[in-house]
Amino acid sequence: MNCARVRRVVLALFLPFALVACEDDGGNNGGTAVLVPGAPAGVQAVANGTTVTVSFTAGANADSHRVVLSTTGEADRTATTTESSVQFTDLTLSTTYAATVFAVNSAGEAAAPAVTVTIDDPVETFVEVTANILTDVTWTSDKVWVITRPIFVGVDCGTDGTAAGCVEATLTIEPGTTIVGNTDLPQGVRGAYLVVNRGSKIIADATQADRAPTEAETIVFTSDKPKGQRARGDWGGIIINGRAQTNAGAEAEGEGDSGLFGGNLDTDNSGVLRGVRIEFAGDDVTPTDQLNGLALQGVGSGTTISYLQIHYNVDDGIEPFGGTVSVDHMVVTGIGDDSVDGTDGYRGFMQFIVGQQRGDAADNGMELSNDGEDADRSPKSTAVIANATMVGAGFGSGENTLSTFNGDRGVQFREGSHYRVYNSIFTGFGDAGFCVENAGTVTAANARLGGATDPQTTLSIEGSVVWNNAVADGGDDNFEGCSGYSTEENKTFFETAGFNNVVADPLLRTGYDDIGTMMSPPDIVASELPAGYTPFDLTSVTLDDVNLFAPADGRTLVDTDYPGAVAPGTALDQAWFYGWTVWTEDGADSRANQAGS
Repeated sequence: MNCARVRRVVLALFLPFALVACEDDGGNNGGTAVLVPGAPAGVQAVANGTTVTVSFTAGANADSHRVVLSTTGEADRTATTTESSVQFTDLTLSTTYAATVFAVNSAGEAAAPAVTVTIDDPVETFVEVTANILTDVTWTSDKVWVITRPIFVGVDCGTDGTAAGCVEATLTIEPGTTIVGNTDLPQGVRGAYLVVNRGSKIIADATQADRAPTEAETIVFTSDKPKGQRARGDWGGIIINGRAQTNAGAEAEGEGDSGLFGGNLDTDNSGVLRGVRIEFAGDDVTPTDQLNGLALQGVGSGTTISYLQIHYNVDDGIEPFGGTVSVDHMVVTGIGDDSVDGTDGYRGFMQFIVGQQRGDAADNGMELSNDGEDADRSPKSTAVIANATMVGAGFGSGENTLSTFNGDRGVQFREGSHYRVYNSIFTGFGDAGFCVENAGTVTAANARLGGATDPQTTLSIEGSVVWNNAVADGGDDNFEGCSGYSTEENKTFFETAGFNNVVADPLLRTGYDDIGTMMSPPDIVASELPAGYTPFDLTSVTLDDVNLFAPADGRTLVDTDYPGAVAPGTALDQAWFYGWTVWTEDGADSRANQAGS
């Protein structure tokens, strides 16, 4: 078209149309030129194994983006996308790639500067521990640590730190670390376990604060078998040997070839266990040569133990052999023997304890002793247990029986015990809720009945609840004779006016005796207080560093106005044990091991 001629002939009538036609004559199909795109911005290339993800911010005016990944000796890898990232897989280890991103449209393209990324060789994800720990070391959370045999931290320093060959060492374990015990050992051979010798320390501190851990923070000791195939006795457990006094002598030999313990330093510091789970442990070489989940052998009050679970141990869950260490916020589940044991002059406290037995194997909820050979041996077991909720195996409406009824007594005082139990619940045990056994223990109980209060001469249970015990045996529902007090005497002691104990439904919510899982644990919380309940005043208990030691870290007994481990009415997901404790009998809800299973 000749625009000049058009203007002359039809200027007056068609000027608007002619102007538009002339502007369109450039052939750009819309009247506006397409601009060359701007270069992409913020390009990043991140490697995860042998996969690289390239991400970016789109270039201005771009219709799409072309991403090129290149390296010497390999053909370029190219991807076109309308999204803001692409992935390249099956790349080569120990190789550096350059990633270039082009913004593209019909007018051209523009490239951002190339960025580089290296595909590293995989870092070793598990470490076999084959030698004793004789220098300060740290087990980091980016690896799984495999205990292959009995491993000792340090060399025993004796009762006062002067033993020949003494080596002090500290094992530090980062939050979130997984440690597994080797199960591939011949029958009759001592299994894999961890011992902290006198003078050395373990620092396994998941939170560095007085609070429950998250699951990600929890330090887990477990089996090397896959989840869903784990069982009691897969590995040995943990033993801590300290230099606090016991009544087993100036020093004593620990169970399971675990070394010597004891001394005269009641404030001894063996480190920190806080936010720790110990699962499927309890080496069982012979019927009398077994290991607990956690054995505290002469451990002193300088040691911190808090927010602890012991799950499916073949022998006792936790057992202090003398010593003065205190434990708070503890869960003991599926234990094959006593959930909580104690002997040899233990003088610390345990507060806020959840115990749940399983019907395939169980003994007492608590077995509290002084000394089996001499009931009067000193120092005496004058420990305090407060705010425990102990659930026996199989007498509720839940699922925890597994096979048959099992479990003996909720709490058994024996062998000259001078323990003091306050504000606790014992329900669902096979033989009795409460029992005083042996002559020396009867003497201490009678002294308390006579009005004495000295921990050196008495035992006590006050502000506590028993319910629905001994149903299967057709007993007096909660009491039986046990080679000490008769059934009637046990009942009389428990119901003595002023002790404020009650035989009453503790009103645990439905599901308290279910098996549960980590994300759906049994609801071991009371809906409300039992009618007529009066708590024991825990502020009246003296931490005198004789009968009961104050932890060096400042923890103390917490005064409560309720029985059991959790305040009545607390929502399950607000209970201190929620979200970091495991419950299944085979480890299906536990953490993966070094094989990723």
